[in-house]
Amino acid sequence: MTSSPQFGTPSVAVKPGEHICALYVGHSERDKVLLPYLREGLLAGDKCLFAIDEAESAEMLSNIGDSIDVPGRVASQQLEVRTSTDPVLTPEGYSIDEIVAFWDSNVKAALDAGFPFVRLGAEAGWWMPQMPGLNAFFRYESELNRFSGRYPQAILCMYDLEQYSENIVLDLLRTHPQVLMCGVLLENPYYLTPDAYLARFSRNG
Repeated sequence: MTSSPQFGTPSVAVKPGEHICALYVGHSERDKVLLPYLREGLLAGDKCLFAIDEAESAEMLSNIGDSIDVPGRVASQQLEVRTSTDPVLTPEGYSIDEIVAFWDSNVKAALDAGFPFVRLGAEAGWWMPQMPGLNAFFRYESELNRFSGRYPQAILCMYDLEQYSENIVLDLLRTHPQVLMCGVLLENPYYLTPDAYLARFSRNG
């Protein structure tokens, strides 16, 4: 790709290979980030695959925009939304390789189907119940940085700060090269590469 597609938030572009952490409070703020991200992708012809921490997606999807035929985009598989009733694994079956393989197979299928760019993402509340604990979760988040650059894609991880204590914020910063907050995309000076994060994790046991 020769240019960066628009994220959906004013003045924010999303580059191929980016892994972004969006911090927000409540569903209203979530939707101010997520819906433009999906809307911009659908209008650009991108594949959009997202997972939300809700049992039903219809109400959220209805707010994407009147100019977009959302049922048609779902039927064509341009837009896929997984919900809390569609988990990928269980804590007992946790495997970073399996999780990355899930994303990898979906991205390959989308590119093979002719989509030029893939927008992936999930709410933390969707993934966390499938993990055996926070350490495993953040190791997965770190490993996503090896995967993100493989394809023309962007990965958006969304964290509702009402649901999590402040002690996870440092690990969020260590595992995401970019942070989106209050409509501003910031390069993260606290980010650690996967190798550096794994070494730190190993030292801290």
